[in-house]
Amino acid sequence: MVVEMTDAPSSNEATDAGSSSSEHADKYNDPRVKVTRRGLWMGVGVLTFAVLATAFSIYARRTQLERTTEYFGPETILALQLGERIQLIPRGSSEFKTVELTGTPGLGHLRRALLDDRHYDWTSSAPEPVESLCGTAATDCVQILITDPTAHRFDEVLIDLELAGGWVGLAGENQRVQVTERVQPALKHFLNTLLNVKQKSYDDRD
Repeated sequence: MVVEMTDAPSSNEATDAGSSSSEHADKYNDPRVKVTRRGLWMGVGVLTFAVLATAFSIYARRTQLERTTEYFGPETILALQLGERIQLIPRGSSEFKTVELTGTPGLGHLRRALLDDRHYDWTSSAPEPVESLCGTAATDCVQILITDPTAHRFDEVLIDLELAGGWVGLAGENQRVQVTERVQPALKHFLNTLLNVKQKSYDDRD
């Protein structure tokens, strides 16, 4: 009769296995690790603060549209948000060729600048058109034309801007309002930079 023998673990192997299984036992059974009620509430407090801070950050960054919707109307707001094609047109004494803004880097900043309630000084609102400011060489007037040739979600929208004073209003409307002092130079610099770049590209063409 043949008896099969199996190798029994050596004493050293058994010792090693026992040591391995109990190597981290102190981390799970350490009497110093305790979850107290105070610690639990501190964790809840930190989590709540993180959630509130995130919500405030999202709210602060979100474009506010209540006053601008009342001022421009929902169609203009839609055009500024989703308009497929945007062009810059000379107004008053300004002289330059129509500039195609569609796809221009930074165009999203222009959209937000004109959309957000907080970018306007609403106390400056006056029942006069922007166009009435654009008759002299001392002014710097342009017009933004927004169209949606593919989806046809709105009719064309024309917005007049007088950049020297930061005045904004719909073309043909007897109403204008100034952007804030902080937004005025940024808006003027952005549009003038675009004009200079486009004009230089035109002058340097073959």
